[in-house]
Amino acid sequence: MSADDLKAIGRAWFEHVMNGRDVDAIDRFYDESYVYRGPEGVMVQGLDGAKAVARHLIEAMPDRVSTVKDQITEGDRVVTRWVSRGTQVRSIEGVAPTREPIAVHGITISRIENGLIVEDWEIIKIVPE
Repeated sequence: MSADDLKAIGRAWFEHVMNGRDVDAIDRFYDESYVYRGPEGVMVQGLDGAKAVARHLIEAMPDRVSTVKDQITEGDRVVTRWVSRGTQVRSIEGVAPTREPIAVHGITISRIENGLIVEDWEIIKIVPE
């Protein structure tokens, strides 16, 4: 798989799921054994877990626009630096809703096997706009 292929798969969450509001796109880009490891020890497993997270994030910032800023590949991994901007109307990562514009900055490391994301590690920072 080429670096460009890995980058395209790494962008799928942001382009199809977050910006496209297509939670079912997870079935096309993620493996059934998917594991997410996030801030504060958060762990999500499986496609249903990923879909639940996606729905929560879309509902928390319904006008969210995600932008991929940088991507780097190494072996079977792609590192994506991104920012999502929108109005927070529900809690995100324990941050109470402000009903004000916020930016969520993050770095996600995705491990890809057979063209599907099998594992993500992520760090985020939420800031007012």
